[in-house]
Amino acid sequence: MTSTPPGDGRGIHVSGHATFTGNAQTGDHSSAEFVGNAPGAGPEGDSDDVLRLREAVDALRVRLRALDPAELPSAEGSAAESALAEVEDALPQPDEAGRGRVRNAVFTLTGALASVASLSESIRALREAAAPWF
Repeated sequence: MTSTPPGDGRGIHVSGHATFTGNAQTGDHSSAEFVGNAPGAGPEGDSDDVLRLREAVDALRVRLRALDPAELPSAEGSAAESALAEVEDALPQPDEAGRGRVRNAVFTLTGALASVASLSESIRALREAAAPWF
């Protein structure tokens, strides 16, 4: 696969025989993110509660990254991204409880984002998904 340098005639050119699976994009500032949370996607298969919380974290991350910098300064955005990663890291493996770690990570995250009104629905969804750990 080859790429076209900046300028006219942008596109993706494939020569010869090729198999393609995934995303193909062109543009100066294009980006894509794929998140798949299917049963069994985690180690040894996550429970429904863990999957729900993963989905809520992913949805909040997407909303967070789409915010205007005026709504959430970069320092606070970085702190929120770290808190999201902390929630994911705290999720228990199938053989462990992890209740306190998830609870603390959710408190940290929701506290960090409490002042961003446009995220209130996503934060509510995260809290509901985290309810089994409270």
